[in-house]
Formats: sequence, C-alpha cells, structure tokens
Amino acid sequence: MSTIWETSSPKVLLLHAYSPKNSGDGLLVELAKTTVLRALGKADFRVVASEAEAFDGPGYIQWRARLLGESRGMFRRLAMLATGLFGACREITELANEADLIVAVGGGYLRGGSFGPAVKSWGAHYGQLKLAAKHGHKTIYLSQSIGPFRGPYKRSIARQLNKITTVCVRDDRSVAEFANVASISRMPDLAVLELARQPLEAQQNGLIAERPVLVAREISKPRNYYEFLNEASQSKQFEWALQSTGGGNDDLPLTQRLGGSTPRPMAKILAGSEPRIVVSTRLHGALSSLIAGFPAIHLSYERKGWGAYEDIGLGDYVLNARDATMAQVTALMERIRTDPEEFWSRIRAKQAEIRTVEARLLDSIKSIVAGTTSRSSDHFN
Repeated sequence: MSTIWETSSPKVLLLHAYSPKNSGDGLLVELAKTTVLRALGKADFRVVASEAEAFDGPGYIQWRARLLGESRGMFRRLAMLATGLFGACREITELANEADLIVAVGGGYLRGGSFGPAVKSWGAHYGQLKLAAKHGHKTIYLSQSIGPFRGPYKRSIARQLNKITTVCVRDDRSVAEFANVASISRMPDLAVLELARQPLEAQQNGLIAERPVLVAREISKPRNYYEFLNEASQSKQFEWALQSTGGGNDDLPLTQRLGGSTPRPMAKILAGSEPRIVVSTRLHGALSSLIAGFPAIHLSYERKGWGAYEDIGLGDYVLNARDATMAQVTALMERIRTDPEEFWSRIRAKQAEIRTVEARLLDSIKSIVAGTTSRSSDHFN
C-alpha cells in the first residue's frame, strides 16, 4: 500500500478506524468518507486502522508505534500500546504532516471508566488522539460518544480534545462530561445523518414480513438481558442475525447458541426486498436497518443509543437492554405492524432539522481545508 499522496485532490487522513468485521465500524468508515466527499467533492484518502489488513483495497495503514514494525496478533496490540508513549510510526506521522484535513471516524472508542476499557482505549486510540491534537487546526472529530473517563486520564483526554478545532459528540452525556472542552458540539451519529438523506415515503404503505430479526451481543453488567434473550430464543419467532465477528466484538458464539443454526449476516438480510422488523442490541444494526427501510427497535446498553433514537424521533422505540422484557418488545412490534406510518412519520418529521445540522458540518469541513475555520462550541447547536 502506498503511503504517498498520489493526486492533487485534498489529502484526507482518517483516524480511529477499527475493522470491517464489525459491520457498524465498517459502516462508520464509509460514512466518514461520504461526509468528506459531500463537503469537498473529491479527496485522496488514507485510513489508519487497528486491523488494517481486514479492509479490502489500498489506502489502509496499521496503527503502530515508531519503534515497532509490522506485526500481528499480540505483537500488534503491544505495538499499539506503545504509541501512547513513543508516537506513531514514521509513515503515519508524515501523512499527518502533509494532510490537508485529518478526520476522526465517528464511534464510541474514547472511553476509560474502568481498567479494561482504559487500556484498550490507550492502545488503540490515545496515540491517535495525540497525533490529531498536534494538528488540531486541521482536524475534526466526527460524531463520538466520549467517556466515561476518570481522574488523570480524563484530564489528559480533555487537554488533547481542547487542541482540536471541532469535536462532534452524539449524546448529551458526552457534552456534559466534557463541558470544559471549548470545541465540543452536539452532532447526530453519522448513520443518523445518512438516514436523514433517505426518501422514506416508500415505507408509508409497505407491508412488513411476519418473522422479525434479532441482533444480539454480549454486554457487561447484564442484569436481565440474558433472560430476555433466552425467552426470545424459546419463542422461535425470530431469525437471529449477525452484525459483528472477530476480535473482541464476535457475536457469532452467542448468536449461534441462541438461534440454533448458522446465522446470516445482517447485510444479507437487509438486501432482501421485503421489510421486516429488526430488534437490535447493536446501534448500527438498528440504524442500518432503518436506512434499508426495515423498522427497528433498539435495545440500548450505552448512552449512544438513546442519543441516536432521540435525534430521529424514536425515543419510544429504544429500550434499556439490561431490563427489556419480551412483553415490551412484543408490544412495540405490534405497534409498528398496526401503524407503520406512525413509525416512519416520526423520522420524516426530523429529517429537515438533521439535514440543516449536517449542512453546518459540511461547511466546517470546507472551512478547515480552506484555512478559514473558527473554534465555536455553538457552531452546530
């Protein structure tokens, strides 16, 4: 893969990509590119990723420390951990120096409320944040959920974020936790921005297939979550679908055990012509379904889920995954089947507002490349 900028188009370095094995993360990379192209018309992309080899095509670079070369598996993780102290390898540093624009892919990767998430965030992402902050005048962080963090690590994260021109966050808790960061602005998730561009009139009178789809994942502090999944499995009414595989985001063992067969990827189900109700624990499983014209109920386990569903007017259709019951889910599914127009009309009512906010985001990207940007915490609000 060439690390040399090859065209006269604006040079854009994307940071914080993870792996397409998680469909949601892969979607966010593509939506980040789409957002930049909508603003600039054309661009020459290079993408820094935690699992660069998992992506197809050229232009993806493995995130690693300057003192350690190409590596896989455990050595790759050690190489990423070293970046917090030693910085990125020379190729990535040079690309950042020469880029016209540095863009952080959206997501929920900046967090460290406990030891495990803090170590993962440090290894895969803190060094990239430091690199972005060094070039803060030409950097924009697309819609994030940032936090929780504690103590010195939180203060360090805030210092780096303060150096960046624009930091978009997709939920109110992130805004509150980093209220002292001048560049913080509230912005919907990238998939919500994409949904706002979709013509949804076709869904008004569409028939909904009988068998719903369920997307599950492992979650921490589950409370009643697995009781719900077991009851859903025993009901035999769902097709169990797969949103993420590989690494620490492998949903296959849980899905296969509960579904009783080899699950189909969500992408194949969403390619079908007949919409079905989707019940998804993964946020981007739900948002991808909505984009494809499938009504979706979200079982949320993090702040990002409530933020996204409130942004699109579907606050009634997000449940706390840890306490959701089969009766609640069944009632919401029946509500959608009885009046699908009421469901889709909620999103349509929000589309113009979201598109207006996105237009300001695109203007901000243009102004960064043109060198005329300003730092304002209320630029999008």
